[in-house]
Amino acid sequence: MRTLLDQMHREVLVPEHPVRIVSLVPSQTELLADLGLADRVVGITRFCVHPRQWFLEKPRVGGTKDASLERIAALQPDLIIANKEENTREIVERCSALAPVWVSDIQNLADALQMIAQVGALTQKEVLAQEIHQKIKVSFADLKPVSKPLKVAYLIWKNPWMAA
Repeated sequence: MRTLLDQMHREVLVPEHPVRIVSLVPSQTELLADLGLADRVVGITRFCVHPRQWFLEKPRVGGTKDASLERIAALQPDLIIANKEENTREIVERCSALAPVWVSDIQNLADALQMIAQVGALTQKEVLAQEIHQKIKVSFADLKPVSKPLKVAYLIWKNPWMAA
């Protein structure tokens, strides 16, 4: 076991090599897929629709705000990944009785890049995480500023439609 800080600055005692991961965060489920962890992710939420194959095959533990402690416990996780905005404090606290819970807190691009590196370290996929990190940094460096502000609507979900 090793002690790592999550993005909430909590000390989390995690296994050296977690092999039964439950993700309570759709975007981080996608990251776990990008890190090649299909064989180690044992549970996801009903909102974790990507990758599609995972959505079709992996057990679902409920939603981000109403995850089922019983379903999570049945999967016998050795690591649970959560997020400050996506998951409630109660879910994190209840899940902590089952397994280590690593919580992200992403406010900006730097936080997102840090999360990628930290999840890579959590899962011993540091090299691949660094490659993803670098691709994102290069992509953002290539962006050109717009000449005048644009009016946009940022929709984060449908059925029902939700805006940020």
